[in-house]
Amino acid sequence: MNLFAQLKKYISQFLISRKTSGLGRFHIRKIFYLPKISTKQEMRFFLLLIVIVFASGITLVSRLYLQMTIPVPRVGSSYTEGMLGDPRAINPLYASHDTDRDISRLIFSGLFTYNGSGVIELDLADNLDVSSDGKIYTVTLKKNLQWHDGEPLNADDVVFTIHTVQNGQFRSPLRSDWQGVSVEKLSDDSVRFSLRAPYAPFIENLTLGIIPRHIWQNVAPEQAPLHEANLKPVGSGPYRFDQMRQNKDGSIEWYQIMRNSMYHRSGPYIQKIIFQFFTNEDELFAAWRRGIIDGFGDVSPRRVAEINPEKSLLFSLNMPRVFGIFFNPKRSSELENIIIRQAIAYAIDRNEIIQDRQQNKAVLAQSPLPWLGVGITSLVYTQDLERARSLLRQAGWKDFDGDGMLEKVQKKKTAKQPAVTTPLRFTLTTSDWPDLMQTAIILQRQFKSVGIDLVIEKKTYQDLESNIIRPRNFEILLFGHVYGYEPDPFAFWHSSQVKDPGLNITFFSDKKADTLLEDIRKTDNTEIRNLAYRNFSDIIVKNLPAIFLFSQDYLYVLPNDIAGVSPVKIAFPSDRFNEINTWHRSVTRKFIWTQ
Repeated sequence: MNLFAQLKKYISQFLISRKTSGLGRFHIRKIFYLPKISTKQEMRFFLLLIVIVFASGITLVSRLYLQMTIPVPRVGSSYTEGMLGDPRAINPLYASHDTDRDISRLIFSGLFTYNGSGVIELDLADNLDVSSDGKIYTVTLKKNLQWHDGEPLNADDVVFTIHTVQNGQFRSPLRSDWQGVSVEKLSDDSVRFSLRAPYAPFIENLTLGIIPRHIWQNVAPEQAPLHEANLKPVGSGPYRFDQMRQNKDGSIEWYQIMRNSMYHRSGPYIQKIIFQFFTNEDELFAAWRRGIIDGFGDVSPRRVAEINPEKSLLFSLNMPRVFGIFFNPKRSSELENIIIRQAIAYAIDRNEIIQDRQQNKAVLAQSPLPWLGVGITSLVYTQDLERARSLLRQAGWKDFDGDGMLEKVQKKKTAKQPAVTTPLRFTLTTSDWPDLMQTAIILQRQFKSVGIDLVIEKKTYQDLESNIIRPRNFEILLFGHVYGYEPDPFAFWHSSQVKDPGLNITFFSDKKADTLLEDIRKTDNTEIRNLAYRNFSDIIVKNLPAIFLFSQDYLYVLPNDIAGVSPVKIAFPSDRFNEINTWHRSVTRKFIWTQ
């Protein structure tokens, strides 16, 4: 007998029992008589019926609740990220390496910002007006903007920031981006930027983090790099500085930032973000496995297999970054010789380097801008060891002692003076990032195959930036160039940028290349720009101030309980935080009230 049949039977029996028992009309109080007039079987049924009704009510209410509400991010929880190297200057005007840029991105806001798809959005700005000739940019600020310390943020702060960048005494690495730009305050909430000539990617400049005038206006240029506000900054971004812990030597062990409750945009939802700092990737992975950190970036492709997809999210983010070896002719007379540089180009097998990178996370590069698709027309170097050896012999280098390595015999000043042989030896300097160190080892072996002795010099990222790149203190540098959302090679290759803070580290100078780089800045016509990119790339590959090796995605690990993360394209590693406002680890529900 099914449930409904049983229910019908028991109700009929109950009604009959009511009549025979003389209970008469039903009253709620008469429920208490049920145990007297009902059998045990009937009581079990009624108890079951009550449970069913109660459960059905709960189910109904739950369904109605779910239908009438939507999940929304909940403010709370924390997130801990691991980083290689500790911060030195959390200041958008000085941030020159990834750790500094990453944290600065969370603490400081610019007039504009980019979303996870690489699309420009308003940040501190409320409106932008561009003149028809592309030379005047007028920005209106949002109302009631505040710094983390509660002080008002206005046009004075914007003007002060740009003037500080432009002041050569402050030695900001961003100074070259603001040459030929004047800025003036129109009102407390509006600023005008005037350009000498149209510059298509200028809006990217307006993503620069704004610094507080009331903090920095009385700081002398020579004091600025070591000012306390570089480690305990006051910004206007989604997060504010909270606390940090330093070792006895002054290096920072961990750094904590908190949600900015006065933030001018929606969010953020994660209450607290903690950064833990490590000296190498092995230490970072070990901390991650122990649960000390939740996520980390710049994962080596060879270690992707260690990421459990059931526990973690792995993002592969497209980034306009190209790695290569850069020659410094000022430090080596041999590198001034184009024949030597050509020989090195023919000695390199890029495919071996690419194959060393697992998961197809790197692509071969023959030009300074491989991701643009403009390519190289006919100037392509593939490994040709015999041609490399022939070029080296042409340059006067031979294997005199039969050990496979090349030497050059110095001319004797007198007949009695013994002959002196000089080996063909270069020092390659790179960072201690595992991927670059592995690439350096491969290059060392490939150089040796044609008789060139390559000595590897490993530096920390901070040391590389401060003591190697900026003073141009290297022979060959294995490193990467990172371009913006609007690719502008000007700072890396224009002849005006050979001195610090310019980034032309190879001292490259070519009038045709300079003209092309200037023309690229003047037009937003895609066809014209791509033709200029192609012609510029041809000049670079022909002259070989550098040899480009590969372009690689940025790999980023997050815990799988974090939602609101959907990055697709970034220009710098710090751009992985472009959507930090929407990140959350828990939700609540909000009622939808309809008419």
